[in-house]
Amino acid sequence: PSTIDITADWNVVRSFPLRSSYTSSEAPVTDSFSGDGGISNDIFLSELREKQKQLLSLESSIETSSRTILSKAHQEQTAFATGDHLLRAEHDRNKLAEYNAVQTRLREAELAWQAQLDQDMDAVCDVCGDGEVTPENQIIFCDACNVAVHQRCYGIDAIPSGAYFCHTCTHFEIDKEVSAARRRAGSGPAVKITRPSVVCELCPRRQGAFVEVQCTVATKKARWVHVGCAKWQGMNYVDIEKKDKIEDLTALKEHFKVQDVACCLCKSSIGALHPCRAHGSHGCDKWLHLTCARSLGKCSVQHGENCEGFYDPDAIDYPPWTLACPEHSEIDPKSLEEEEEEGKNNFLTPEQLVAIAASYPPEPIPPKPFNRMNHTERKEYWSDPENLTEFFDEVMSSLDGAKCVVCELPADPTIDKRCDKCGILSHADCADPARGDGATCLTCRFVEENANSLRYYEEPRCHMCSHPNASGGPLVRSYAKPASMKVWKGKTIQFQRTIFGKNKFCHALCGMWNPHCDTQNKEFHDTIIDCTNVVMANGKDHVSRQHRCILCGLHTGCKVDCCAQDCIAPGGTRNPAKFHVTCARQAGFEVSSESNMSVMCFRHSSCEFVFRARLEDMKEIELSRFSSKTFKASNPMSWGHAASLFHTAVNILRTLGWAWRWAEWWVEDGDNWEPLIEPGQVEAEMTDEELRIVHSDPNSRAEDARQCRLAAFGAALRNRDYDKEAGDDREPLERALMAVISTRSLAGPLKKREVEFFVTWLALAYRSKSPILGFGDDKTPVAMDGFCVYQDGHASPKYELGPKRPLPGKAMPHKGVFEPPVNEPDDYLIAPVSVSPVRNSKKKGKNKKKKNSDDDIMEVPLEDDVDGGAI
Repeated sequence: PSTIDITADWNVVRSFPLRSSYTSSEAPVTDSFSGDGGISNDIFLSELREKQKQLLSLESSIETSSRTILSKAHQEQTAFATGDHLLRAEHDRNKLAEYNAVQTRLREAELAWQAQLDQDMDAVCDVCGDGEVTPENQIIFCDACNVAVHQRCYGIDAIPSGAYFCHTCTHFEIDKEVSAARRRAGSGPAVKITRPSVVCELCPRRQGAFVEVQCTVATKKARWVHVGCAKWQGMNYVDIEKKDKIEDLTALKEHFKVQDVACCLCKSSIGALHPCRAHGSHGCDKWLHLTCARSLGKCSVQHGENCEGFYDPDAIDYPPWTLACPEHSEIDPKSLEEEEEEGKNNFLTPEQLVAIAASYPPEPIPPKPFNRMNHTERKEYWSDPENLTEFFDEVMSSLDGAKCVVCELPADPTIDKRCDKCGILSHADCADPARGDGATCLTCRFVEENANSLRYYEEPRCHMCSHPNASGGPLVRSYAKPASMKVWKGKTIQFQRTIFGKNKFCHALCGMWNPHCDTQNKEFHDTIIDCTNVVMANGKDHVSRQHRCILCGLHTGCKVDCCAQDCIAPGGTRNPAKFHVTCARQAGFEVSSESNMSVMCFRHSSCEFVFRARLEDMKEIELSRFSSKTFKASNPMSWGHAASLFHTAVNILRTLGWAWRWAEWWVEDGDNWEPLIEPGQVEAEMTDEELRIVHSDPNSRAEDARQCRLAAFGAALRNRDYDKEAGDDREPLERALMAVISTRSLAGPLKKREVEFFVTWLALAYRSKSPILGFGDDKTPVAMDGFCVYQDGHASPKYELGPKRPLPGKAMPHKGVFEPPVNEPDDYLIAPVSVSPVRNSKKKGKNKKKKNSDDDIMEVPLEDDVDGGAI
């Protein structure tokens, strides 16, 4: 910096001095060795001198920097030794001395307390202050902390035959430690174990008879209150039989905060206080803690009960449950002095009470409700794992913004319910009319009723696709009839294992959206899908088995055709694209719930199903809480609005999890996004910028996809690769999302604030581990050949990163939000592998090469005649 004097007289020690000349005696001497091609010593000397020059040059180049650093260090040292630093050092010393003084008073107070507890013969109940007993109400001592209590005062029904431990010592398992130590010590001296420090919610005293406090808000540790403090404030037990927990004290503490009063003895406003009984008659304005008044010994304290029960108000000098400050207490000072001389007075001094109160931990600031947080506070809230768990529990159970997994229409919070066992959400009339007003789905009901009763029990699963139940949606019953039962005569077990057997299921999506299946849907009855027309004669395969699903690449299950009339499968020349309906829903294809029940491939899906359009729908949800067209991230957000954003983010991220497959289609053909024209706007009169149109071509999209690593990101999401190393689901995930969302040709022209909004919510969706995402353990099996691997000569899988492809977002951005270029394979703008081979050979034999209908040569296994043919 220019303010630093770099010309200060610093001594520079050079490590490599170089003299410009040599004396005659120092001149290099050339000695030649005899032999072939003699070697001269001056060759080595020249090399050494050259190296010396290089080192000297390097040393000279850093001289200025060295002087700068030394000067800066000198200035900092000078500043530290003078001015404000001296004042701060003096302040720190004073604080340290004050702290030591407080600690000394605390130790003295602890010793005084302990002396009181050790006087067993003269002990009084810690709750009522009475030392008398009756046969039915004895004083009992905790075998760990030695606190003394009446049975009735502390809720002890019967005197235990062995050791007794108070609530606090039992909670902290001190009872186990004491018992174990006694067994080890045998008949030796008594074992003393220190209990963890406990803080009363209503006063500063750390010792005594405690009981746990009920907390209406989840806390990281238990809260405690003296039984005496709770009784004096009129608090009740949560369970009058157990008497192990006092009702919540939050409202009581808030009341005294509003009163803004402090104890006249300890000078603190901790917890709850009591007015001096002379408050009305003599106008005394002093307030006291019950334990402070008792500890000082100079205050009149009239408890409301003794060992025999509640006092008769007419039989005592003062009203029950009242106390007085030292000024209005009638306690003879001489009696206190006599007790002190006899060693019976172990009361605390005012200074000790002040020191105890000063050591009381600060009252934790109650967390701000989520619906009152601004943007910064929400991000801080989400950074805490416990808060994040609470957030996910709230939004994932909410129906606000949630959609039926079958029809994808919004749920009605007044009538719709999630399954109370698996959490799946569907309209009852979409898939499970028999559910009625209940919440348990058909799958969970079947498992619960039949898992241990059916002779041939099978876990319910869809026979028409390979999707797990959680990500594929609700299951419905299905059946198929064989052409003839003669083949299956005497083969009961084999028949049951086929699709023709009893208790077979399929996803509602797979059955209802297949035009060759018949849906039998009656009110208050199980939905049943007749799959006879799609099951082959062997009862194991479906008639579309010779075709691959264009998404997962598997031959298994039942595929449907794209409903577009001119659709041709990738790499083909005649057949339309075929896919499992559940794969299509997961990948974001159009699966319409309209009357025609249409299903479209990536190229023919309408605008509302395009990735960019999904982002715009989510943006509209966010803007709806402002009634504005601009983001106001600092505004508070209701739980319902947060749930709506979360559910939408889950569906968008689910689509990105299939980008490993659809990225090449997007590169080649783009998408069907169309601008949204507001009322009063004329599209022909608007510019491309106003319409938010981003022009691109296959080559530019290929570069964009490589730059944001779109396909690799989809593979990483699918396998939950961001969970494999701690912290990867934070910054690396958000950097990868930032790169994808910032790609204009894919997501549209977004502002920085909009990009950050999408990144935040999509990252939350990932961290929720919602089974709807279909990631990790919930992912769909895919083929390990064909178009699911790259045409790079090594058959590298598209669906996983493998050892050679780095995790997207792991490297820091190189250009803007994009990481340095990565050399990884892709199939962009390469002729795609055919997805629709035709298997029409009925000749038995080994595998042979056969030309399919798309003129593609591929290796196909020939089928036996018994396995072919549809019912």
